[in-house]
Amino acid sequence: MLQNFDRRAAGTLLARLGGADTRVLDMVPKARREYVALALVLLATAGIAVASMTFAMTDGLRVHPAIAVSVGLFWGGVILVIDRALIINLKPKGGAWRTFCMVLPRIVMAALLGLVISTPLTLRIFADEIQGQMTRDQIAAANAAGRELANGDLHRLLEAKEKEVAAQQAILAGNVPYTGPGLTQAKQEYEAAKTDYQAKQSASETAYRKWQCELYGVGCESATKRQGNGPLARALEREYRTRLAEAKQSKSLLDDKQAALLKAQGQNAVDAEKTLTTAKAEAETQLKVLIPQRDALRSQMQDLNNRAQAQRQDGLLAQLVALGHLGDSDGLAAWAHLLVAALFFMIELVPLAIKTLTLLGPATLYERADKFDDDRILKLAASTASREHLKQDQLNELALESERRVAMKVSAKVEEVVTDLAMGAVERWSLQTRQAAMAYIQDTPTMELPRACARCGDPIGNGHVCPNDGQSHGQQSGSARHAASAAASPWHPETAPQQPGPYNLPQTNGSHSHGGQVPASGDVTP
Repeated sequence: MLQNFDRRAAGTLLARLGGADTRVLDMVPKARREYVALALVLLATAGIAVASMTFAMTDGLRVHPAIAVSVGLFWGGVILVIDRALIINLKPKGGAWRTFCMVLPRIVMAALLGLVISTPLTLRIFADEIQGQMTRDQIAAANAAGRELANGDLHRLLEAKEKEVAAQQAILAGNVPYTGPGLTQAKQEYEAAKTDYQAKQSASETAYRKWQCELYGVGCESATKRQGNGPLARALEREYRTRLAEAKQSKSLLDDKQAALLKAQGQNAVDAEKTLTTAKAEAETQLKVLIPQRDALRSQMQDLNNRAQAQRQDGLLAQLVALGHLGDSDGLAAWAHLLVAALFFMIELVPLAIKTLTLLGPATLYERADKFDDDRILKLAASTASREHLKQDQLNELALESERRVAMKVSAKVEEVVTDLAMGAVERWSLQTRQAAMAYIQDTPTMELPRACARCGDPIGNGHVCPNDGQSHGQQSGSARHAASAAASPWHPETAPQQPGPYNLPQTNGSHSHGGQVPASGDVTP
C-alpha cells in the first residue's frame, strides 16, 4: 500500500510539473497519464540542457568538472522552468487566429532555446573532426601572422636598425675604408702614367717588330721582301728608337707616379688610423643607443610572434568557426552537422508541439473539467464579493447611524452648556445692575419730584385716571416715588438703557461713577 501511495504521490507531482491542477485531476483521473508524460518530456529536455551546459563549460571555458556539472544543473532547472511556463497557460481561448498569435511567440522562444542547447552537443559529437580543422586553421593563422610581421612596419624598422648596428660594429672592428684626397689624386695620376706607359711601350714594341721584319724577315706584312739594312729598314729603326725613347720617358714618369702613390698611401694610412680612432669612439657612442633600440624591437617582434604562435584558439567560437570551415570543405560534414543540430532542436520543441497539437483537436475531458472548475470558482468569487459588499454596506449604515446619534448627543450637550452659561451671565448682570442702582440711590440727595400716581407712577394732572384700575389716586412724596422707581427698574442716570444678554453684560469688576465699589452679591439685598 505504501508503494502504491508513493507511486500516486510521484504521479501527482509529475502531473503538477506538467501543468495539471490537482483539483481537476481529482475530477478526471484519466487525464493524469497525459500530464505525467508531458512532465517526463520536460525533464528530458532539461536533462539535455544539463548535458549541453556541462559540455560548454568544460570544452569552452575549461572549468573544473564539478563546477561544470553544478552550472549545468542550474541551467537545466532554468530551462525546465521556462519550458513549463511556455506550456502551462497555453489553453484554447478563441478562434484559430487567436490561438496562432498565442502559440507563435512561444515557438520563437522555444526555437531560440533549442539553438542554444543544441550547439554545445553538436560540437561535442564532432569534437575530433573539429579539432583537426582547428589545427589547420591555427597553422594558417600563424603563417598569415608571420607574413604580416615580416611585411609590417615593425619588421622594416628592425631591419634598418640591424644595418645601423652592423655598420657601427664594423667601424669598431677596424673595417673603415678611408681614402684621403692626396691618395685619390696620386692613384689617378699613377693610373694615367701607367696607361700612357703601356701605350708607348706597345708602340715601341710594334716599331721594333716592323724594323726587325724589314731587316731580316721575309713575307712580313708591309715589308719589301728584301733583307738587309736598306733605306726602309733604317727608317723603321729611327721610328723604333723614337718610340723607345718615349717609352723610357713614360716609364720614368710612371716610376715617379708610383713613388708618389706609395708616399700617398703611407700618409693615407696615418690619416686612416687617426680617423679610425675617432670613428671607433663615435661608434661606441652610437652603439650604446642603437643596441637597446634594436633589442627592444627584437623583443616586440618576438612577443608578437609568440602570441601569434601560442595563442590558443580553441574556445566555443573557434570551434564553431572550425565546424563551419569543415562544412565548407566537405558537404557530407555539413549535412551531418545540420541533421544532428536539427535533432536536438526538435527535442527542445517537443513539449510545446505536444501542447499545440492538443489545442488543435476537440476539447479534452480535462479541459472541460478545468473550464467547469473555473466557472465554479468565478461564481464562488462573485458570491463572496457580493456578500462582502453587502456586509460593507451594513457596516457603513451602522457607522452613519452611530455618527448621527453621537452628533445629536453632542449638540444637546453643547446647547445645555451654552444655556447654563447664558442664564448665569444674565443673573450676574441683573444682580450687578440692581446693586449699582441701589448704590446710586443711596449716594444721591433727596429731591422733590413731580407728583405721581401711587399705582402707576405717572404724573398726576388734571383729570388723571390710573390705567391700572381706572381711578384717580393720591400723590406720593418725591423720595418715596424715587425709591420705588429705582427698585422697580435698574436705571442708571449716566448710562444708556441696556438689555441683558450673553453679548451685552455689565463689567463685574468696574467702579461706580461716584467711585464706590460694587458689593458682592451676598452683601446687598435687591
